[in-house]
Amino acid sequence: MKKVLLTALAALSIGSAAMAQKIDGSGEFQYHAEGVKINPFRTNKPMKKGGEPVSAWFDIIDMMEQSTAGGGLRRYVDFLTHDSLNKFVEDDGTIRYGSTISVGHIFDPKDDLIQNTQNPENQLSRFNSYKLDSVAFSYLYVRNVDSIGDGMGGKMPVVDTLFVAYWRGAQIGNRAFQDGTRYSLPNAQTNHWNFATRMPAGYIDMDTFLLSSGANGMFDTTRVSNNNSGFENGWFSKVSAIKAPEGISVTANANGTNFNILTGFTFTFKSGVPAVIGTDTAVFCYQLNPANAPAGMRRSNYFGYGLYLNEGAIGWENTKFNNTPLVGSKTSSYATVNGWNGYIAGQAFTNERFVTSYFHITVDTSNGKPGVGLNDMETVKINSVFPNPATAKVNVNMNLVNAADVTVSLTNLMGQEVSTLTFPNTPAGAFELPMNTSNVNAGVYMINIKAGNYTASQKLVITK
Repeated sequence: MKKVLLTALAALSIGSAAMAQKIDGSGEFQYHAEGVKINPFRTNKPMKKGGEPVSAWFDIIDMMEQSTAGGGLRRYVDFLTHDSLNKFVEDDGTIRYGSTISVGHIFDPKDDLIQNTQNPENQLSRFNSYKLDSVAFSYLYVRNVDSIGDGMGGKMPVVDTLFVAYWRGAQIGNRAFQDGTRYSLPNAQTNHWNFATRMPAGYIDMDTFLLSSGANGMFDTTRVSNNNSGFENGWFSKVSAIKAPEGISVTANANGTNFNILTGFTFTFKSGVPAVIGTDTAVFCYQLNPANAPAGMRRSNYFGYGLYLNEGAIGWENTKFNNTPLVGSKTSSYATVNGWNGYIAGQAFTNERFVTSYFHITVDTSNGKPGVGLNDMETVKINSVFPNPATAKVNVNMNLVNAADVTVSLTNLMGQEVSTLTFPNTPAGAFELPMNTSNVNAGVYMINIKAGNYTASQKLVITK
C-alpha cells in the first residue's frame, strides 16, 4: 500500500463557549486525607464479548490520572455542609465556614482516557446503549451527636440524611469553556437546583438514606486521625457502593447519531443537628486541642468525600469528551455565581477538583446484539503495535474484514492529530503498516484506524 504522511497542527474545535466563568478556589482550606481507600473494584478482567453480559466498574480518578492534568493531582477530603453557618475551627484558631453543599460526577464512557487505564477494552462508542447498575464514592461519616434536646426536657435521636440523585442522557447538557475544554451539567445548567431547599432538582430519580446510627450497613461512622498536633487534622475514608434505581439507562441510536450517552449522580448531606439554635452555632470540625475547648461547645455531624486537586502546572484539557466532576458550592447553592446555578464543573475552579467516583455499567445486549466497545467492531481490528514503546518507527498490524476507505491517525491525549495516513479503496485482508515517528515528540499517543464508519484504537508510547 502507498502511504501519504500528513501533519495536522490545528486542535479539534467543538461547541460554543459557555457563559459561565471560572472560579478562584485557591483560597479555600484543603483538608488532609490521612487515608483514602484504593479503588476496591479494580480488576484485570475486561468486558466480556460476543453477546455475553458486558459489565464493568469504571474508576473516574484512574481516568483523570491519565489526563494532561494527571501528574498534578493530590488527594484531600472535603465536607458537605447542610447550612452555610456551620463552623470550622482550624488548628490556628481561625474560624471558617463550610464551602460545599453537594457533589457528584457525570460519566462519559466514550472518553479516550479509558484507553490508558487498566482495561482499555471497556471504552464504549456512541453506538452502545447501556444501563447504570451501581455507583460508588469515597466518604467519611463523622457522627459526634446521637441525640439532642426535644424542647421539653427530654432527648430525641438524631437522624442524618444522605440524598443521591441521578441524571441520564438528554437530561445532561454539553458545554465548553472558551478554550474548547468540554464539560457537562444536569439539564444544561438550568433547572437542576432548588435555591430554596439547597437541593438538586430535575433528576430522574433520587435515593434517600437515613443515617441513624454509627453502623447502619451502608455508611458507617468513620473517625478522624489525631496522630499529629491538634485534633481533627486528618481523615480516613471508606467506599460505599449503591445500587442505582431501575430505569437509569441510556439509549444510543443504531446509526450512532446520538452523542449524548452520558449518565451522572450527585450526593447531598443534611444533618439532623440544627446549625444554629438561638445564637449558638454548631461546630463542624474542631482542630484545636479538645482539652481546651469552650465549655458546652455544641458539635454537629458531618459527611466528607474524597477530593483530588490539580496542583500541577498543566491544566485540564479535553476538547472531545465530557467527563465532569460536579461541585455544589455554598455560594452557588443560594444564588447564581459567575453564571453557575447550583452545580459547578470541577474544571471551572482554578485548582481544578475531581470527586472520587465509580460507575458500574452494563452494555445493552437485547435483541441478540452483542455488547461491544469501541474496539469490538469487527470491520477493523488492530492485531498488534510494535515496538511499543517506539522511537523512530512503529509497525501497525491490522485486519480489515470488508473493503473500505481507511484512515490511520496518530493523536495525542488532547485529541490533536499529529500525523495521518490515508488508504482509499483498501481491500479486505491483513496488513502491516510501518509508520515513521522520528519527528514525533516523546509522550503517550493513540493510534486510530478508521474503516468506513468504524474505528479501532490502541495506545502507543514514544520515547526518545
